Amino acid sequence: MSLIKESLGLNLTILQIFGLHPPNKGKWVYKIYSYFIYLVMITPVSVLSCLYLLLEDVDMDKISDNAFLACQMACKIIKFLPFIVKSEEITKNIYMLENPQFVMYKKRHEEIIADCVYVCKRNCRIFLFFCFVSIVGLAVKPLLKHGKPLPLELWLPFDVRDQPWMYYSVYVYIILGVICGGFSNGAIDPLLSGMMYHITAQIKILKNNLQFLGEDLDETLAQHSTISDFLKAKILYYKIQRCVQHHMAILEFVENFEKLYSSVVFSQFAASVFVICICCLCLSMVEPLTVVFFAMIVFLITMLSEIFLYCYYGTTLFEENNSLMGAVYMGNWYDYDNKSKTSLLILMERSKRPLIITAGKLLDLSLETFTTILRRAYSLLAVLKNY
Repeated sequence: MSLIKESLGLNLTILQIFGLHPPNKGKWVYKIYSYFIYLVMITPVSVLSCLYLLLEDVDMDKISDNAFLACQMACKIIKFLPFIVKSEEITKNIYMLENPQFVMYKKRHEEIIADCVYVCKRNCRIFLFFCFVSIVGLAVKPLLKHGKPLPLELWLPFDVRDQPWMYYSVYVYIILGVICGGFSNGAIDPLLSGMMYHITAQIKILKNNLQFLGEDLDETLAQHSTISDFLKAKILYYKIQRCVQHHMAILEFVENFEKLYSSVVFSQFAASVFVICICCLCLSMVEPLTVVFFAMIVFLITMLSEIFLYCYYGTTLFEENNSLMGAVYMGNWYDYDNKSKTSLLILMERSKRPLIITAGKLLDLSLETFTTILRRAYSLLAVLKNY
């Protein structure tokens, strides 16, 4: 099984089910299916829920009940669009992780790869579980209230409560729209953070190769009885060249990653400020230790996990790249010839440039950004509480 299928296979399968990851065959038919899911199941729910909040005369309780989910659904319109419009570019970017520079690792690197696969699979399963519980909570919550409320109130030109069949049809449609959006979202966030962790693992492998250049050279020389100093220097230079190519492949991947997903992550960060704020406001208004209370807690945890994944693995990537220079110093660089030393020096100078992924060219994916989002959400909550 390929590395991508093993570590990110569940994410890609779910995205394929909901129209966001095309198969190898039947791409035109799948494109129609993708736009159907996006334009019929996700977009109307998002737009009509926002129109309800803007056009209807609703009290604070209804605003708090609907605003956080309406904001999250509206975010998905922007978040999912690149996966439909740029599906081929995104697929190509995902499978860049199987390029020759990334799969030529030694036996001592297997632990790094195994840890990466485990973390990607674990994050996806945990996140999908929280998404599932959040969706179930959303579907059940209206059944515990009086007056036939919908899971998410929509602006409609008719009253759905006039006829039972009309009410339940709209009820099911909303739940299906939330399922499409929720599970797609639950696959995208661990997918992108998993790709970031994959490239972090590649930096760990590169650091290991740079640190043990001398030992790898001795291992190669041990296979030959006699070898000249000139050929020895040539073999060492070739190994350094491979490290440089590996580093260039990492930088190219990160550049493409930011180009494709910057708007995706930024839309999530922007929505998170409002969603976390309104969710906390709802928690302050509902009765503690009820089904609705715990459903809101799960939803809040899910939202915090979304942005934390990006910020944590963005920080990990940044820190691993910063320690690349130290890996060279830990090797036997003083025994190398001048040509090899010069190549390593150029690599070290290039590694001084911070490897930072940004969201919308405005926010770094870092733990500092995570705390900034929480502070902004709290500030907005304080304003709403006073209102």
